[in-house]
This record gives sequence, C-alpha cells and structure tokens, in this order.
Amino acid sequence: MRWGWVRHLSSLQLKPPGPLQPTTTVNNHQETILLYRALLRQCTYLPDSAARKYMWTHVVDRFHAYYTKVKLPDGRTVVRKIKAVDEKRLSGALKDARKSLKYLQRANDGHINILRMVLDMTYGRVGKRRRQLISKLQAPDPLVDDASVAILSAQISQEPKRKRVPELTDELSALLRSQIKQSSIRFDRAPLKETAPKVPAVNIWQRKFPEKRRVNFIKAWYAKTLDRLMPPLEAAEWERLQGLAAGDVRWDGAVPQRKLGTARSADSCHSSSRVALRDLPHRLTTSNERIVEKEKHPEINSRPHQLTPRFMRRLWNDVFRKCPRLDWDNERKKWAVTWGDVEKQAVLAFDPHKEPPLSVFDGVDDEGHIHVNSTIVSVDDPVTQPVK
Repeated sequence: MRWGWVRHLSSLQLKPPGPLQPTTTVNNHQETILLYRALLRQCTYLPDSAARKYMWTHVVDRFHAYYTKVKLPDGRTVVRKIKAVDEKRLSGALKDARKSLKYLQRANDGHINILRMVLDMTYGRVGKRRRQLISKLQAPDPLVDDASVAILSAQISQEPKRKRVPELTDELSALLRSQIKQSSIRFDRAPLKETAPKVPAVNIWQRKFPEKRRVNFIKAWYAKTLDRLMPPLEAAEWERLQGLAAGDVRWDGAVPQRKLGTARSADSCHSSSRVALRDLPHRLTTSNERIVEKEKHPEINSRPHQLTPRFMRRLWNDVFRKCPRLDWDNERKKWAVTWGDVEKQAVLAFDPHKEPPLSVFDGVDDEGHIHVNSTIVSVDDPVTQPVK
C-alpha cells in the first residue's frame, strides 16, 4: 500500500509548461517618476489657484523628503539621497502615491467630497497646514516688563520639569470660547464643550487626586482641544476666500486638461529605457472610465459635477464658514474672532417694511390668473411693459 502513490504518480502524464505570457514590467524608479509627473500634472488642473499652488508644493515636499542638495567643492550642486528606503516601505509609498493620484483625478472631475477635502487642506482646515497654523498660536505671550519675567523665572525654577502643564495663550482662549458658541457651523471634528479642563478633586477611593494623573489629564485635554480647534487665517487670505464665496472675486474657470501622451514607436526609442504611460500596471484612467468606475466602487459617495461658478461658490462657502479671523480690539483690549459666513439675502420687488403698491396686482383677476393682453408696472421702472 505504501508504494501505491508512487505507481499512481508514474501513471500520470505531466504536461510540459507552456510559454510565458508577455507582461509589462516597470521598475520602481520609472514608476516613481511617472507618478510624480502625473501628480504634478493633476495639481495644475485644480479649479482654485491657491489649491494648485499648495498641492504642488505639498507633492514636491513629500517626494523630496528623502533627498537633499549637497554643494561640492568645485561649486556644483548635486542631489543626494539621505534616507535608505527598503522595498516594503517603497511599495507602501507608491501605493499612497497612486491613491493620492486617484483623489486628485476625482477632484478635477468634480466629485464634491474629494474637492472639498482638497480645499480644506489648502486653507488649513485639515492636514499639515492646519497643524502649522495652530503651532503659531502656541507661542507664549510676550512679557511686557521685568517683573513678569522675574515671576515666570521663579515659577519655572520651583516647578519640576515633569510636572509642567501646557497652558492656552490668549489667542487660543479667545478662539476656543468663540468656536464653542458656533453651534450652527458643521465642523468635520467633534464639537468643543469645555474652555478649561475639569480635573476631579478626588479619585474613586475618595482620596486626593494624584499630581501625576492631574498633569497627564491636563495634557490629554490640551491635545484633544488643539486637535478640534480651527486655526484662523491671515487677513488677506480670509478676505480673498470671502470674495470667492460671495462671488465678488472673479473665478478664472476650470483649467482645460491636456491629452494623454501616446506611445512612441520602437524605432524612435529603446523599449527598455522608456515605457509608455498607458502601459503602466496602474495606468491613468480617463474621465469617462472613472465615471464608469463608480458603479464598480460604491465607496465613492459623490458623483462627478461640472465645475461651474455656482458649484465653486458653494464649496468655497462651505470652507469659508469654518475659517475664523483673529483681530486685536484696541477698545476692549482683547482678541476678537470673526467667523466667515456669506449672508444670502433675497432680492425683493418692494420694501417689506412699507405697504406694497397696488400696481403689482394689475392684470390679475380675483382668481389669481394673469391676462395675456394686460400690462404690469415695474417697481424699479415706472414704464409699463407687456406681459410675455
């Protein structure tokens, strides 16, 4: 019995392996360059000029984070790699780059959720720029006299370093109190409810709350508050965004997209050194193919939208409502916070506080029907015009 499996294998007729199927192989260096160029190209198609500049800089900084410029003794400047990247880390970075490329493509196609996310990154509502704007407000307030410097130095020398707790500056405190009152604005983060940490006096055993736990409690509250706080914008940027949301600043329109490059012939270039863009394993899809892709990927919660001035004003207004402005009030001697909001006022035919003229009902019978041959009187222009 134990030799039965040997006789069974000998009776099988093994088929020889077939020819290998031709596949397109692209090394990581070529794919990185193609993704880098494709990302920069998609950044130039964004409908907001500030978004085009910010996303371009963001992509360049992310790719150049592993390289630095070195000046040689002869005066030349070369680029050298400063970080070693293994294959696992490189494959993950390329996967993130492909994902970012799809996001930018969908933003340029008019997907409202993706385009709103790009605008939030541009104006510091999420992402790296938001953390940079928050860090500017974390700087301690300047000391005005020598007495304040002496008091602060004594406090620092008496208090151990591990027990120091972070404190909110005057700007952060004013911004925090103002954001708590903005209940009508829908932020992307959890709402803020407390202006100061509420440290319990005793623990569950009715003993004094430990000092180390008190410090950690305050640090956790401080980090959670900064994570939910919306940083203010500069006055010039805030006013520009207000003009875009209100329609006072003229929009240049959507940037026309260029056509994809075609593959060169084998005679003009070596196939081993150059690879056509559409021959990539993760090739760039066209706009029509991405629209059809929505049926296969239901996680895309938005549909492509034509980039019109009305559509862009709606997006800018959504972002502008989450952007505060911080100004110093000389009369009250404190910081004043102004939140962005574009008031929408209906255009009325007459003053609602006055009695409407009876001429607006000319040509209307008791049942509310308008006669074709009748005429009405315009409120702005006293000249009568026939009804069409």
